[in-house]
Amino acid sequence: MYVTNADVRQSTWYQSAFLGSLFAESVLDDSQFLYGKARRATFAGTVLDGTRLVGCSLRDVVIENCDLTGLIIDGVRIGDLLAPREGAQ
Repeated sequence: MYVTNADVRQSTWYQSAFLGSLFAESVLDDSQFLYGKARRATFAGTVLDGTRLVGCSLRDVVIENCDLTGLIIDGVRIGDLLAPREGAQ
């Protein structure tokens, strides 16, 4: 599936399959993705501000060149812990 310039705000996607799909320049604000799978997915240039991941598997997830300001994992402010390291590089 190829989707571009879609505006699907406030939508709910339940047990949906998007295998091999491409979402380009689309808006998914205030949407819910419930019981889906995104194995080997790529999110590039994507804004995930204010997003919640609940009960998810993040095994082997790689985060590169991303703004982690305010990132919280299980109550720990990871973004704050990484900030001094980023300045040292």
